[in-house]
Amino acid sequence: MPNGLISHPAPGLFLKIKYPKKFDGTALCISAIAPDFNVFVSPFLPFDFRSITHSLLGLIIYTIPITIILSILFCSYIGPYIAKIAKKEKRLYKPLRFFGLDHWNYLKSKKYDKKYFIMVFYSALIGGLTHILFDLPAHGRIVMFFPLILQSPDFLLYSIVDFGPIMIGPFLIQRNFTIYQIIWFIEDIILLVGSLYLLRYIKKNNLISKWYIGEKGVTEK
Repeated sequence: MPNGLISHPAPGLFLKIKYPKKFDGTALCISAIAPDFNVFVSPFLPFDFRSITHSLLGLIIYTIPITIILSILFCSYIGPYIAKIAKKEKRLYKPLRFFGLDHWNYLKSKKYDKKYFIMVFYSALIGGLTHILFDLPAHGRIVMFFPLILQSPDFLLYSIVDFGPIMIGPFLIQRNFTIYQIIWFIEDIILLVGSLYLLRYIKKNNLISKWYIGEKGVTEK
């Protein structure tokens, strides 16, 4: 998805709000976007890394391990640093405060005990699975069962609008809108709006401080 960084965490944010004591929100969100990290390394690899990261095999050998590592780093350093930036009284950072990024400093109160790692493990499993399932009807290939790669059903490959080849300077671009691309776009918009709504809901109700500090967590504007 074009806005996968924001779109894909929507199901994880919903689960965290609905069952705050049963899931680790950071792991749900990181694992939901981790499969798309392939865009940063695929150009340097001699094989199709995306097929691995978007598969059930990749969920086990890639998404879960990297989510556990990144969750600890995010809660300990990255989240609090972003919160520090968001708290700055500048108009530029107002959107960050609006969506609650200034409350991410509360994440560093987590305790990394046995219960935490068990919760992070199954939260990463569920978050990564939501990414795979949402991508399933939105691409021309099914890589879920990698190393077995299948072509998507014919109806998903049906072309709705075909503009043919378009030359932009020295680049030749094929613009062919298929059913799966329309699904991809619709999913992205719905999940993007959903994520932003849920982030705002979390901020308005001061949920992060309640989850990690307690019911008397300090309310910040």
